[in-house]
Amino acid sequence: MTETRTTATTTTAGALDGPAILANARAIAPLLRAEAEGNERRRRLSQRTVDALRTAGVFRISTPRAWGGPEVDPWTQVEVVEAVAQADGSAGWCVMIGASGGYFASHLAERAARTLYRSLDAVTAGVPLPGGKLEPVEGGYLLTGRWPFVSGCTHADVVIVGGVVPPAGSPAPGEPPAIRVAALPADQVTIIENWDTTGLLGTGSHDVSADDVFVPADHTFTWDETTRDEPLYAWTGMFLVNHLGVPLGIARAALDAAADILLDKIIAPEMRPARDEPRVRVAVARAHALVGSARSYAFDVVADFWATLTRGERPSRRQRAALAGAYVHTARVCREAAELLADAVGTSAVFRRCALERHRRDLATACAHLTAQDRFLELVGGLWIEGADLDHPLAAGGMI
Repeated sequence: MTETRTTATTTTAGALDGPAILANARAIAPLLRAEAEGNERRRRLSQRTVDALRTAGVFRISTPRAWGGPEVDPWTQVEVVEAVAQADGSAGWCVMIGASGGYFASHLAERAARTLYRSLDAVTAGVPLPGGKLEPVEGGYLLTGRWPFVSGCTHADVVIVGGVVPPAGSPAPGEPPAIRVAALPADQVTIIENWDTTGLLGTGSHDVSADDVFVPADHTFTWDETTRDEPLYAWTGMFLVNHLGVPLGIARAALDAAADILLDKIIAPEMRPARDEPRVRVAVARAHALVGSARSYAFDVVADFWATLTRGERPSRRQRAALAGAYVHTARVCREAAELLADAVGTSAVFRRCALERHRRDLATACAHLTAQDRFLELVGGLWIEGADLDHPLAAGGMI
């Protein structure tokens, strides 16, 4: 049965601030856990899940105070995503993506931004990388292309996609193509349902396509264009910071799931409680230390980065390296912790009905994201090494 995609409406949440939204995210955890298995089966979040998330206010965390939004500081945003991901990794991933509207809107003129984002709780989906073409026409562009991994497209209100703008004449040798990002209502793209993966199945990260869709010029932007001067929007790559909350939340859920299993598990043929087995105790201790240390490092790095932005200063090369490196480190360490726990509890973790099995798969899929791969670490290393070449689109665009 296919659920109908609904558009955003103003919730009854009122003028929520960061702590209130975090409390709401934690309060709806039982509902999110109850829906998680069904979300996997349908390969999208249930309407009940989406409605609960909207009402909790989690999708509004990056919206500016000037709009009546909470403009939540980045480490509280990470905590919000973490709380949701602990209940359901797919829901946490969708919140991480869906709550980025305030960041993208900061690159648009106010009128255009408010036209697209008619509600504080509007959900964003998209891939801002150039997967299509923006053909210039009078008043704007015709958008054509196909973009993969558009998480949350089944319940999104706004879709963000990147496209190459064909040159007016012959480009100079070696001249890079002009790239713009388009923001458009979600009902103007076509969803191609092809999301069938190892983990994060409930995210509905299908491909989307567009065929000669008109996009007004003021609904497009480049990364160096900005219309807001608040600290939260001062660094282009700030929308990536929420990624940290997903592996941290899923790993915390894995720790909880392992603890539940070990309460009653008996190891055969010795017929002794697993909780009394030395190797099990060592694995649990290591897993807790891995997740806890990754979390502490991530929050230290985010706090330092944020302090610089709130002073009106530009983050240093080393601060950029630390933040970007924290994405890879956090995801991989959390995956390692989940694998340790699965080895410790043994065969109990191979059944689909076991929550720990889902958490392992979710973390494995999260680690396939660009920000958890070695090629991203290559850029991070270039930031750490003074004088190293940083001629890369992510560095040039201010993403890292």
